Amino acid sequence: MFGFSETRAAIEAEGCYIGGWSLKQAIVPATKSNKHDKDRVEETNVLVDWEAKEERALLWKLDFRVLLPCCILYYCAYLDRANIGYVNVLQAGTKDTLSKELGLHGIVFNWAISITYFATTILLLPSNLLMKTMSGKHFLPMIMAGFGALSACVAASQNAGGLLAARFFLGVPEAGVVPAVVMYFSFWYKPSERALRLGLFHAANSIAVGTGGFIANGIDNLNGRLGLSSWRWVFIIEGCVTIALAVPVYFLLLTFPETSTALNERERHIAINRFGRGATRKTDATWDTKTFIQVMMRPSTYIFFVAYICLLVPNIGVTNFLPSILNSLLHYSAHRANELSAAVFLVSAPCYAIWSWHGDWTRERMWHFIIPITISLPCYIVYTYCGSIESLGGLKPITLYGLCFLANKISISQPAALTYRSMTLYGASEQAVGGAITLAGLSIASIIGPQIFPAKDKPWYLPGFSAAVALLALSAISFATLPFVLLMEAKWRKKKTGHYMPLRALEDAAHARVADAVLENEHYMAAAEVKTTMGGDAIHTEDVHVDMAGTQVGQSSSIR
Repeated sequence: MFGFSETRAAIEAEGCYIGGWSLKQAIVPATKSNKHDKDRVEETNVLVDWEAKEERALLWKLDFRVLLPCCILYYCAYLDRANIGYVNVLQAGTKDTLSKELGLHGIVFNWAISITYFATTILLLPSNLLMKTMSGKHFLPMIMAGFGALSACVAASQNAGGLLAARFFLGVPEAGVVPAVVMYFSFWYKPSERALRLGLFHAANSIAVGTGGFIANGIDNLNGRLGLSSWRWVFIIEGCVTIALAVPVYFLLLTFPETSTALNERERHIAINRFGRGATRKTDATWDTKTFIQVMMRPSTYIFFVAYICLLVPNIGVTNFLPSILNSLLHYSAHRANELSAAVFLVSAPCYAIWSWHGDWTRERMWHFIIPITISLPCYIVYTYCGSIESLGGLKPITLYGLCFLANKISISQPAALTYRSMTLYGASEQAVGGAITLAGLSIASIIGPQIFPAKDKPWYLPGFSAAVALLALSAISFATLPFVLLMEAKWRKKKTGHYMPLRALEDAAHARVADAVLENEHYMAAAEVKTTMGGDAIHTEDVHVDMAGTQVGQSSSIR
């Protein structure tokens, strides 16, 4: 289309990812005949001197030492963050409810949810920079213990002001959960491996919301023990469990590929050298003002932000208010509303994994973002219609509840969005800045989302559902423009600097510890090619590896 494919091929040959609109590739991956063409972005300047089984073994180890602890972290973070939605309906009709004990009136409860994300929004970029400086091994358990302690402190609230203050400070350590983990993954996983891992990471979120309802119902039996209402026990118990789990998370996590002592020399070599040019490395500049300005000047930065925030506003609103919606609109009891809400989110957990795995299998991101939105839209349209006529329109409550499973499918678009964004950022500075800006959409959506379902709109919530329909349509349209915008940005860089890749990424690649080994290997490969062309015999060389201390280790091989 207007030369798009040809220009895209030239740009991606240099290592920049553009993406496209191929619906066929959203279903099945490219054929074997053009597999290399499909993988050219990752293979740029990568010299493979290991077997596939070695890399697979490393991946299994990374999933245990990187992915698993991050999933535990996110499970606890969302359990501590979203439990307020479940405790809001505990002991309904008695004096022991959260709202009655703390005197919450009007939209104070809505703000108790939103206020957490003011601190989170402000600290997104600093949290990424701290993670790069400290390493995920030290930074992530530290913030985990922090938000666990603050969640437990919510139980000490005596009035609305105390609740708002505790929820605000909860956002300080939680600012580093999603952005820091997304950046942390970029040190360890190739772009083609990230969607699945981010899908599993987000599945932990869904599992937390799903199990949170059952946990809250179970803890409700403690109401009155030691003079504390059950909603206080929920915060205390879940906060203390989070603090305890921070210890095993610390011992599981790794630092960086270049420095991790949990990997042997060969594993470090593979972990470092399997990435192409533009990858995120420990040796990259942590902060670069020029890079910050350049990222902020790219139109794609704001398109990612707008698409992501429009996706998340309705998703977060429903996540926090589904129990209340089921309780007030469909007249389910408090415990039943919690259980039915939990079922919606538990069903989404395997969907995250399957849909994200499919995205990595096909190496496609555009339709993996848009298709879940189109699946979810009918649910919001039906709820909007019912609200406009203030009637269920002949539909049974169980039917409207069933539509909630479709509504929650927008959540599985998130890994595709974050993977696409991560693939179009080059080096640690860009990952820190661009990732933080995109994930600011998550924080801002978490402020706005709870406000679209105020108590005064019960039971139909017409403004909230109407807004959801419009926002999801805008999200899909915005995201669909990205390949064209990214191509234009790359062409502009080429015209200005002579490279499609940002210059900062090229400089970082030159300073990476892997550079000497790669250059040495390239020297031998070039010599072998010349010798072979001249009809000579095979050249025996040594593949040069660089360990964490920078020393060279020879491994004999021959090149023909």
